Amino acid sequence: SDRNPVLHAHVRPEISVRAHQLAAMSKVFAVDGVAKSGIIVLPCGAGKTLTGISTCCRIGRRSLILTSTAVAVDQWRRQFLQFTTIAPEDIYMLTADSKRPIEDCERRACVLISTYSMLGFTGKRSGDAEILLSQIQQLEWGIMVVDEVQVMPAKTFRTVATTVKAHCSLGLTATLVREDNLVHDLHWLIGPKLYEASWQQLQDDGFLARVRCVEVWCEMSKAFFAEYLRSMGGKEGHLRRALWTCNPNKLIACEYLIRFHEQRGDKTIVFSDNIFLLEDFAKRLGRYYISGKVEMRERMQILSNFQNSSTCNTIFLSKVGDNAIDIPNASVIVQISSHYGSRRQEAQRLWRL
Repeated sequence: SDRNPVLHAHVRPEISVRAHQLAAMSKVFAVDGVAKSGIIVLPCGAGKTLTGISTCCRIGRRSLILTSTAVAVDQWRRQFLQFTTIAPEDIYMLTADSKRPIEDCERRACVLISTYSMLGFTGKRSGDAEILLSQIQQLEWGIMVVDEVQVMPAKTFRTVATTVKAHCSLGLTATLVREDNLVHDLHWLIGPKLYEASWQQLQDDGFLARVRCVEVWCEMSKAFFAEYLRSMGGKEGHLRRALWTCNPNKLIACEYLIRFHEQRGDKTIVFSDNIFLLEDFAKRLGRYYISGKVEMRERMQILSNFQNSSTCNTIFLSKVGDNAIDIPNASVIVQISSHYGSRRQEAQRLWRL
């Protein structure tokens, strides 16, 4: 229609869409070939991005992509250019660094990629950001792809689902779980679960790595253990957590594992939710780290070095690396601090391999 013009983008002929990705797409278009709203669950590394991009190309109308971080926005942009014939000028981004309004928005189809926080922000915006947000809310969209859809039920994000006029809403995730059980709200925010791939079958087919998990127990040093025992009777939970997180014996074991795997030529990610430990340990070892403080451009440079350089074989990541970051060549993960009891975090980190 004139209100929702055709998007001139097709999956490149040399790109191979795998059987499980085609199966997921078939559920979206199961009824008379008309796109149905719902959620697709694919493990990390199984090609959620290509599945979403292929669905956008098949619908062939304006496409809005929502994801959780600015790094993921840039990765979606690059993969649209890699996998499809779309013109670079037809891809727009709404981030802190990019707010270019859509040119001739009423008659032009495009792909717009942004984050939940940018669309859910209720404070004062710059002039270009206000114009672009107004265009997003007023235009008719063929599809809204919601990456890492498990975060959408959060109070600050759920309003996004009702402010965008999209014919189809497609949620993508590797872990359809939340510890607060708000995941059930996705049924009316997005739609039902349409497809879930078996990670065991994908392993058998060679699309996912076979992962071996090892738990290394490290005794506390005497000084740390004595302080830990002194704090047992009080309400100093944060102190006890800091003591077991920063246990020197554990850090010695971690350093040994890092150097061992570097000598083998492995690519290693060290995860730590404790930001002080993450930054201090990485600096002492002379390794790169990514946390919330690190600017977007520096994050992309670190990830590029990790993937392409033989001199950068270990990086430290905070929980900003849990979601929506594509790290295809990591072969070892060492976790020294985590969000205790989070099934989603454990699964997300596991499938970075």
